[in-house]
Amino acid sequence: MASTQLPLALSLDTEATFDNYYVAPSQQLPVAVLKGVATGQGEKLVYLAGRSGRRHLLQACCQLADAQGRSVRYIPAAELLGYPAEMVLEDADLADLVCIDGLSAIAGRSDWEVALFSLYNRALGGGCSLLFASTEVPDQLAIELPDLASRLQSFSVYRLSELSEEERIAALCHRAQIMGLDINEALAEFIYRRCQRDLKALFGVLSDLDRHSLARQRRLTIPFVKEIMSW
Repeated sequence: MASTQLPLALSLDTEATFDNYYVAPSQQLPVAVLKGVATGQGEKLVYLAGRSGRRHLLQACCQLADAQGRSVRYIPAAELLGYPAEMVLEDADLADLVCIDGLSAIAGRSDWEVALFSLYNRALGGGCSLLFASTEVPDQLAIELPDLASRLQSFSVYRLSELSEEERIAALCHRAQIMGLDINEALAEFIYRRCQRDLKALFGVLSDLDRHSLARQRRLTIPFVKEIMSW
């Protein structure tokens, strides 16, 4: 993605796309808003709160924006705390879209709070859109800089609700379909009941099953999955 400006040699997960993301009914609005942000046809200041799926969706925004010919900057804050905040955020406002994940990690760090406040002011004066995200909503962050805390209140806040068991199984089926795996609902539920139930772990199991299925030229069935996974 040549037009994507990523600081410090950061890269995006190529599988983190909107097509790969299962959209539960309760998440339809925030996902639609994020697509608008990515294409430059939506809001300019958006804050996404939630746990599961947040990182995927921010990277999906970056990849969609890039596909639209827009310049983007993706900044996973928690991974960059060892770098000077000013260097990480330098010229970020020159991008069309800046996505910053993990604001809770920078809360209480004066250098990052000041740099983020400066970025907000520069972006506001230009054409840069800001998409911030964290597990907590803005008023639950332990931000110490009053000016930054008040600016975060101006963002439109959207929450990612946690998926129910049925929705996690549906997400598993959706990812399997994207991968070209023939998994029916009964097999998906069998897998779900026998491994860690967070989506990252479930998708990891799918990758293992895909590899074994290809290597042995066998379709996925409950007996075959039992054999592969030693369940």
